[in-house]
Amino acid sequence: LAGVQGYGGHWQHIAGLQKRCDAVSDGMERLSRAVDALRTAGHRVGVVTGGGTGTVAADLDLGVLNEVQPGSYVFMDVEYSDALGDDDDGAFDTSLWVSGQVISANADAIVTVDAGLKAFATDGPLPRPTGARFGGSTYMFFGDEHGALTRPAGSPVSLGERVEFVTPHCDPTVDRYDAYHIVRGDRLVDIAPIEAARASR
Repeated sequence: LAGVQGYGGHWQHIAGLQKRCDAVSDGMERLSRAVDALRTAGHRVGVVTGGGTGTVAADLDLGVLNEVQPGSYVFMDVEYSDALGDDDDGAFDTSLWVSGQVISANADAIVTVDAGLKAFATDGPLPRPTGARFGGSTYMFFGDEHGALTRPAGSPVSLGERVEFVTPHCDPTVDRYDAYHIVRGDRLVDIAPIEAARASR
């Protein structure tokens, strides 16, 4: 026995730091009792691992784990932004977007983009358009290949305009792509292959 894992996936997206901390405290107390019981029975429990992006502050504060496993903090997504958005520390920022472009702008109320069901994991909330141009727009799925955005007020929209979306759920969205396009400001600085792309299939 090398160790134990205590991961509360259902705690990660609880809105509100105090509510997440309360849930983690109860779970870590149970994990601590299990570790004590194993050690009392003669087992050497070297690794006590667990935790995640949404609970890492509580995980570290409680001190039960000697290894933590946050992962989504690297990218963040709509789910985590909503759950952690009111936390005081604001520790994690979004660094992953899916880029789409306007392919039709002839309707009064919406514009069509080339990012639909195939572009995002769909097990969470809707993708969130960002930026000064489309940040106030609402996204709707419009089929496998397409999405619809409410038209931004005040100025015309041109074909080919880029729209950046925060992903609904970062992990399974990354799995749909072959490479990251790494940017600094508006400049592309590198293209990095996603070595585990489609590994879940």
